[in-house]
Amino acid sequence: MATRRAYFAAAAAENGKIYAIGGTIGVSILKFVEVYDPVSNTWSTVPALPGAREGLAAAVYLNDIYAIGGFSSQATYLSDLLVFTGSSWGRLKPMPSGRAYLAAATVNGKIYAIGGYDGHSVLDTVEVYDTQHNTWTAAAPMPTARRDLAAVVLNNKIYAIGGSDGQSSLNLVEVYDPSTNIWSTAPSPLAARQQFGAVTVNGFVYLMGGIAGTSILGTVEQYSPPQTLYTFTKN
Repeated sequence: MATRRAYFAAAAAENGKIYAIGGTIGVSILKFVEVYDPVSNTWSTVPALPGAREGLAAAVYLNDIYAIGGFSSQATYLSDLLVFTGSSWGRLKPMPSGRAYLAAATVNGKIYAIGGYDGHSVLDTVEVYDTQHNTWTAAAPMPTARRDLAAVVLNNKIYAIGGSDGQSSLNLVEVYDPSTNIWSTAPSPLAARQQFGAVTVNGFVYLMGGIAGTSILGTVEQYSPPQTLYTFTKN
């Protein structure tokens, strides 16, 4: 990237490009957005966010990029919902609650903002944005409040993985079914971790890196859910 950063959000758009959004470098909070093209192996810039922020979440619906929440350069926990449609950022209806260090996932045209921290408490809150009607509603809260977690979608269910309760890195997976508004649990990963990467590829979930206590991890775990059997294996 042209700009080094941490605590940023990343999103893969349907045009095959990857967006790196906001973040921080040292004590400076950033508003820059850079775009990676895997075909040409090049980075370019697009218009910056309306304001600098770190600890935000990102989601994709159709070919639009959504930036959600975050912690601002004015030391505010944001409720912003911003959308990038290819040429500029616009503002949509904000979340009911301001927060940062949350996760986000998209299922069937709805964006789920999950957990995070509001400056006072680690949250179990789940709020749902309807992309067709520009409205927010509340969903069932997570069984476990946490921040710095990851969320991925597999088989139209949301997997909320790891994170921190504000004291310790967590070793758990909770699964949300949007069709029933019910959370359930799945077997735990091999390692507790927070601030890590998670993606789904070909029906598998991959967990990469992160922090556990004072250790920075280099491990990768592959999560394989065939039908209703859930197991973790270590690469």
